[in-house]
Amino acid sequence: MDEFKYRAGEKLGALHEAAVTAAGSSKSRVQDVFSQTIEAIRKLREAFQEVWHHELMTEGRARVSAWAHEAAQRIREGAPPLSPMVLYEELVALLKDRVWRRSVMIFAMGAVLGSAAGLAAGLRVAARAPTGPHARALHSHPDQTVMLVDDAITPGAGVGEVLIRVQAFSVCPIDRGVLRGHAATLRGLITRTHLTVGRGFAGVVLDVGPGVTNLELGDEVWGCVSEWAGGAAAELLTVRSTRVSKRPLSLSADSAASLPWGGTLALATLRDLRYTSDTSKGKRVAICGAGSGEGCALVQLLSSWRAHVTVLAPRKAVFILKDLGAQDYIEAEGTNSHSSYSWQAVEAHAARAGPWDCVVSCAGAGVPPGHPYNAAALLKATASRKSIVELRPRALISDRLPTPLTFVFAASFYTFRLLRWVTGFGSHTDWLEDPARLAGGLAQLTQLVESGQLVPVLDKVYLPQDFETALAHACSDDSIGTTVIRFP
Repeated sequence: MDEFKYRAGEKLGALHEAAVTAAGSSKSRVQDVFSQTIEAIRKLREAFQEVWHHELMTEGRARVSAWAHEAAQRIREGAPPLSPMVLYEELVALLKDRVWRRSVMIFAMGAVLGSAAGLAAGLRVAARAPTGPHARALHSHPDQTVMLVDDAITPGAGVGEVLIRVQAFSVCPIDRGVLRGHAATLRGLITRTHLTVGRGFAGVVLDVGPGVTNLELGDEVWGCVSEWAGGAAAELLTVRSTRVSKRPLSLSADSAASLPWGGTLALATLRDLRYTSDTSKGKRVAICGAGSGEGCALVQLLSSWRAHVTVLAPRKAVFILKDLGAQDYIEAEGTNSHSSYSWQAVEAHAARAGPWDCVVSCAGAGVPPGHPYNAAALLKATASRKSIVELRPRALISDRLPTPLTFVFAASFYTFRLLRWVTGFGSHTDWLEDPARLAGGLAQLTQLVESGQLVPVLDKVYLPQDFETALAHACSDDSIGTTVIRFP
């Protein structure tokens, strides 16, 4: 009865906060959009008039009209139309008194590059400042520091979006990479938010935007935010409805926040390996760094599907991993840093107990650096080359581009998004995400939890002001499972 009263009070509170948020932001949003649209149309009209009445444009129109009249006259007389050489001579005659001939190519290249850069810069500058309710959030800064802001602005739910009151979110080693510049280029093209940390989250829906039919106010949901899409470390979070799903009611907010990121990564890995409950029986799988969130999920799923699971992890994690279903255990060599770990212990175990059908390297403690030196000693002769799977964070191609190519990448990215919008696919970036991280994968995760095949492995829970301590623990060898930060 008490739990029922608690959930009912929580839903009523969510309804109240949603009403206040909608009343405060809807009117200002409509006024801002209307005024900015009128101003943009006026500026476009002025620019078009200026270009159209330019001296060079006027003379060019006269030339084109004369060429068209001459070509039509030649066609009526039975003669071929204007040849390319004649057209070239006319162009030279038009431009010889204004620019150098050798500058024509430079002008053309400059026009293309300038238009692309202008398009990218214009789309970035034209984005209006967000307006909406205020809440606590962890904002990242260029010096790799993270500060707790008490009055961060959260935009209201737009078309296809939902506003969520985040109760808890998870941190993992990829958050440290994000603070050091991982996915910074791509993230800068998608969003201007200061939210960059926090991957999985759990919360309650406060508001739904137009077009959202699968969620309603008061729903308890979970989801995850990729490193290039921003972060979840905010008490109020606006995300697309395709990136959240209803969470299992049996899980608390802390436990629910620990599962979406690692769980969806495990589902994507098993999908790529084509391992299912029907095909995994008898498979021998080695999971290195099994103490991570995705490693614990892989151990549970593969063992429930009757695969033979061998784990590589520090000694302190052996009992937890065996309780999750691991059959064999390899103690990770080294005690102070990942640089002391080696693949020799894994190769020795394979020589003694037999090779595996698949070897997975997770982001947990105990994983040797780099790729296995002798992959043939770890895998069966029938295993494919894709059977060694790397789940540790890797640099994106956009992070390694030199400055000139970065501008080209940005222009191409914006052009592709514009084409998607023109062709009716929308301007969202769901196409960048793995399908397992969207609503379909999260719903599958819910089914696995409700069926008892998967349980969250919650390591420690911290408060937002202790973010640095939480991240240090999540990246240390003492971490087993997922570290979570809760908003009190």
